[in-house]
Amino acid sequence: MKASKINLSLCVSFIFLFSSCITREGCTDPASDNFDINAEIDNGTCIPMIEKFLGLYEVNEVCEDGDYSYYMSAYASFDDPFEIVITNYGNLGIDVIGVVDQNFIFIPDQYFIIGQEDISILAGEGEILNGILSIRYIYDHFSYPAVQCRIDALQ
Repeated sequence: MKASKINLSLCVSFIFLFSSCITREGCTDPASDNFDINAEIDNGTCIPMIEKFLGLYEVNEVCEDGDYSYYMSAYASFDDPFEIVITNYGNLGIDVIGVVDQNFIFIPDQYFIIGQEDISILAGEGEILNGILSIRYIYDHFSYPAVQCRIDALQ
């Protein structure tokens, strides 16, 4: 009886010791859609959060002063794994920076000079669902009143 208790105790100790040596594999990159907070070893399966935003878009934009159709594209920023660059934003021929968080995008206030004109892109925010990127923002052209706009873009 005493021997079986010792054997049981040794088996339990061995199982506990062995299970504590197992490391969990998964995506260890917090800038990825499939980030696993419990993963200790990266297994190469990370999917960058920004990936779903990248590509060419066909845009339908509705602003208080009219409707517009054009193309824009998005590519990864080299400065930050959460940033993308959107080209031809608002059909203005400008590139804006957007910050991605899961399916959401935030476009911080950005200022441009095009020719002799000062232009601001303000309060931009949106999301991507099923390949459709929707962004609401304010376009401020200093010689005219600010205009609210909504971009609906299909990849």
